[in-house]
Amino acid sequence: MHLLWFRRDLRLTDNEIVTLASANNAAVLPFFIIDPWFYQWVDVGKARVRFLFESLENLDSNLQKLGSNLILFEGNAVEIIQELTQQL
Repeated sequence: MHLLWFRRDLRLTDNEIVTLASANNAAVLPFFIIDPWFYQWVDVGKARVRFLFESLENLDSNLQKLGSNLILFEGNAVEIIQELTQQL
């Protein structure tokens, strides 16, 4: 299974990582990690948080059209990735 970690580029089309992960009909786990430090940035206001979550909802909707869905995690990214790789 390929882990597809969406970080900044939340598009499915014209996204090289999406193309590579889904090559040869491989199983893919698309996910996004909300790291607690995100909310601590000085320039992160309500509008930016709202835009992020609207973008994540749009990505999930597009994934659902393809028979998948976006998994959201909240916590330390390194720990989450380590746990995912151990489980899979």
